[in-house]
Parts: sequence; C-alpha cells; structure tokens
Amino acid sequence: MVEQEVKKEKKGNIFKILMIVFMVLSAVLVVLLLRQNNTVEKIETVENYNAQLQNELDSVLQEYERIKAEYGDLNTQLSGKDSAIMQQAQEIQRLIASQGDYRTIKKKLELLQNQGKEYVRMLDSLFTVNQQLTDENKVIKEKVVQLTTEKDSLTHEKESLVQQVTVAAKPKAYGISLKAYAVKGLSKKETQTDRSRKVKMLTVTFTLAANELTEEGELDLYCRIALPNGKILALGSGDFYSFVNNGKQLQYTIKKTINHTKSEQNVSMTWDLREDDVAVEGVYNAQIFTATDFLGQAVMVLK
Repeated sequence: MVEQEVKKEKKGNIFKILMIVFMVLSAVLVVLLLRQNNTVEKIETVENYNAQLQNELDSVLQEYERIKAEYGDLNTQLSGKDSAIMQQAQEIQRLIASQGDYRTIKKKLELLQNQGKEYVRMLDSLFTVNQQLTDENKVIKEKVVQLTTEKDSLTHEKESLVQQVTVAAKPKAYGISLKAYAVKGLSKKETQTDRSRKVKMLTVTFTLAANELTEEGELDLYCRIALPNGKILALGSGDFYSFVNNGKQLQYTIKKTINHTKSEQNVSMTWDLREDDVAVEGVYNAQIFTATDFLGQAVMVLK
C-alpha cells in the first residue's frame, strides 16, 4: 500500500515537472515569437521610414531640378550654391542607404528644403536684376538707335546745308551776249555788225551776280566759241589751250582771270580774228565756264 502511494506520488511529481517544463518552454516560445514579431515590425517600420525619407528626398530633388531648368542659364551664376545642395542630397542618400537615424535624416531633409528655398530666392533676385538690366539695355539700345537716327538726320541736314551753301556760293552769270564787230578806218572804230565778211572781232559780255557767300580771290573764266561747223576757235591745240571741267578736258577760245568779289562784276572777253581767219555765215555759240561750273551761253547769227 505504501509502495503504491510512493509510486503514485512519484508519478505526480513527474507530471508536475513535465508541466513545469512545458510551461517554461511555452513561455520561452512565446518570448521568442514576441521578439520575432517585434523584429519584423521594427524592420517593416525602418523600411517604411526609409521609403518615406527616400520619397521626400526624391520630391525635393525633382522640384530642385525643375526650378533649375526653369531658370536656365541663371544657374551658372550660383554654381557654388548648387554644389552645396547636391552634396547635402548625397549625404542624405548615404544615410538612408545605411539606415541612419531617422531624426537626423529628417533634420537634414528640412535643411535641404531650406537650402532649396534660399536657392529659389537667389534665382528670383538674379532674374529680377537681369530683367531690369535687359529692360535698361533695351531702353539704351532704343536711345542709341534714336540718337544715331538723329545724328544721321543732322549729318544729312548738315551735308544738305553745306551743299546748298556750296551751290549758293558758286558764281552765277546773267546777261550773256555774243556780238560781232567790224573795225573801221585808221581810228580802229569798233562797230557792231551781223555781216560775216565785215567781222574782225567777237566779244562776249556778261555780268557776275553779287553774292555774299562768294569766296573772294582769283577766278579763272573760260569762253568757248563754236563756229557754225562746230569747230572751237582756239590759238592752238594741246593742254596749254584747254582746261578741265568736272573731269572733262575742254578746249577754250579765251581765258580770263579776274579778282572775284562779293559785288556784281561786268566781264568782257574778246577774240580778235587773225589775218587768215574769215568769219562765215551761220550760227555762232559762246559758252562760259569756270574750272568747276557752266555759267551759261549765248548765240549769234551772221549773214
């Protein structure tokens, strides 16, 4: 009886021990499961944080690149600032990849965003300044164009005035006449005639008009008398008996140098027929020149 009770007591003890072991194992298993769950949750939480931080970083960088593209060449003036921002972005990317401290990364992201805002503010300032300079340059260019136009206009006006003054200062002749004269008797009395056989001399007379703009001094006058056949009366041929007028070399009949003044002047130029010269019937033409200008002409008919 006692032996049976002892056996029963031993069985009871073994059962209790087994129960204790089971409970301990169960507790250990529960702890392990809890730890595993916590680890998984922590991993998922870290991954979620990392994904969130990565999204924030990507969003900041995308906005930053958009702004850079929008402002174009202005970025080159802030290359130092751009380098600092990119270095900060690279540091944040490294921390995210190494699963760094969330709060540290978050603060660096906020700093990056602030740097981006400062960058935008500086770009806006540069844009405003450049726009002002562009507007000022436009105004200056328009002013330069206006001044150039005005200068050209004044130059043209000046040239026109100079030309007008030059033209106005040129000698002007009026009252030009060509007459033939006969010479009678020993007294050599000159009598106007229209009979060719009686002609001994041809005289051209005219008046130089008064002109306050005239340049005073010696003035060479040239008279060309053309015979009815078109031949020019002259003492000889060659350069000595010719002059240049507006690039053309012309033979002259009579040359006379006067002291040109601002006052009105009467001028007379005479051609004496030589011994062998005989006037012929027809129309005679006398033209008056200076070295630069044609003053006028007169005609005469001999019978």
